[in-house]
Amino acid sequence: MSLTVALALLVAFAVVGLGAAVVLTNGVLAGAERTAKEPAATAPTKATSRPTPSPTPTVERLAGPVLPVRDAATLPTKEGLAAALGPILASPDLGSHVSVAVRDVATGRLLYGKDPHGAYIPASTTKILTCVAALAALGPDHRFETKVVTGSAPDQIVLVGGGDPFLATEAARKRATGSKAYPVPATIEQLAAETAKQLRVAGTKRVRVLVDDTLFRDRSSPTWESQYIPTGVVSPLSALWVNEAKLSWPSWQPRAKDPALNAADAFIEALREAGIATVGEPARGRAPAQARVIASIQSPRLDAIVERVIRISDNDGAEVLAHHVALAEGKPATFEGAAAAVKAVLGRLGVRSLEEIQLYDGSGLSRDGRLSANVLTETIVVAASPEHPELRAVLTGLPVAGYDGSLEKRFYHDPSDPGVGIVRAKTGTLSGVSSLAGVVTTRDGAVLAFALMTDKATTGDPRPPLDELAAALAECGCR
Repeated sequence: MSLTVALALLVAFAVVGLGAAVVLTNGVLAGAERTAKEPAATAPTKATSRPTPSPTPTVERLAGPVLPVRDAATLPTKEGLAAALGPILASPDLGSHVSVAVRDVATGRLLYGKDPHGAYIPASTTKILTCVAALAALGPDHRFETKVVTGSAPDQIVLVGGGDPFLATEAARKRATGSKAYPVPATIEQLAAETAKQLRVAGTKRVRVLVDDTLFRDRSSPTWESQYIPTGVVSPLSALWVNEAKLSWPSWQPRAKDPALNAADAFIEALREAGIATVGEPARGRAPAQARVIASIQSPRLDAIVERVIRISDNDGAEVLAHHVALAEGKPATFEGAAAAVKAVLGRLGVRSLEEIQLYDGSGLSRDGRLSANVLTETIVVAASPEHPELRAVLTGLPVAGYDGSLEKRFYHDPSDPGVGIVRAKTGTLSGVSSLAGVVTTRDGAVLAFALMTDKATTGDPRPPLDELAAALAECGCR
C-alpha cells in the first residue's frame, strides 16, 4: 500500500470509525461546552465581541461517506489551486489580512501559499500544537492520577490533584449522555468510595481533609482579556477540579472561584455518604513527601482526552495539557513554561518553522499569540506521519465538516456541500479572527493539509468563505 493510500484511508477511517463510540460533541461533563469564541453548534453569523456558549450535549452522529481511495493520487498544481481559491479569497468578508497554506501530507511539500509565513492570531487552532506536544511528551496511553494520601497528623488525609482535566462528579457524568460519555471520566465519588473503604479497614471513622493543588503554579494567562474568567469562557486553572469548575448545567457559568476547594467539597460530601465523618471545612495543605497513598483514580487515556479537546475546542482541557507538557519537559508549570515546552517538543518532532510560533497559552484565547499557516500545516503533516503514530489522535479528533464538534453547523449544514464529510478541521474564532486548519481528500485522492487564517475580518462573517475555501479543496482536481 502506498503512503498516499494509507493516509487517505486514515482520513476515511477517522471520519466514519469514531462514530462507533458515544462521543460528546458540544458538552462538558457538567454542562454545555465553552469554546474559544467559537459557537460550535450554531450557523455562522456576524462576528460578535465575546464568546457564545454551545448548546446542550448531544450524541455524535456517524459521518457520511468519504471519497474513494485511489492508488495514484494526482496532486493539485500551484496554478490550479490559485484558480480554484482565488475568487473565494476575494471575498470582503475575509478582511484585509488573509493567509493560506496547502501542503501535500505524503511528502510535506507546500503546494500553495498566500502569505503562508505571515504572523496571524491563531485562536483555537493553537490547540493543534498543544495536543501534538502533549501526545509526544507524555504518550497516547498516559493517564492522570488523582489521589488521597495520609497527612502529617493521624486524622488528616490530603486530596492531591494530578491535573485530570475531565475529573467529574457522578451527577455531571450521567447528565452528559444518560449514563455514558466519551471518554468516560473518573469521578470524585469513585475516589471517595475507595478512600472510605480503606479508612474503614484501618479503623478510621473521622478525618480532616486537606487539599493539595500545587502541581500547577498559576491560574490564568496575563495576556487574557479580563472578562474571560468572570464570564465563564475559561475556568481559573487548577490541578484539581471537578466538571472543569462549572457550577451549573447546562449553563457555562458561573465557575467556581476556587476550583480545588470546590472539588474538595464534592469529595467530602461523597465521603460522608460513604460513612466517613469529616471535621471542619477543607483547607489547603501539601502532601507530606513520604505520604502513603490511601486511594487513587486515573483519567481516561491521553489520546481520548486529546480527541475531545480538539473536537469541541475545550479551552480548559487545552490549558491543563499545556501545563503537563511543561512538567514533562522539566519547565515550570506556568503559562510561560508551557509555551516554551510546547515549542521545544514541536522542534524535536521535526516542525521546522519554529520562528513562526509565538504562544502565550495552550488554548488560543490570547490575542497576543501568533502562528503562520505554514507552521500549522507543518505540524499537521508531522501528526499524520507514519513515523509518529502516537500523534494520530490529533487527526482523529478533528471535527468533521457538517457533522460534529465545532463544525457541526458549518458548511451551511448542507449534506450536498462538497466539503461535508470530507473536510476535517480545527476551528479558531475570536472577535475579528477566524481560522480553519486540518486535512482534506481531493476528488483525485490526494490528502492535503491546509490552514486558512484571517485576523482583520471586521466587516462581515469570515466563516462561510473559509468553509468555501476548504470545500473547494475537496472538490477540485486543481491542475
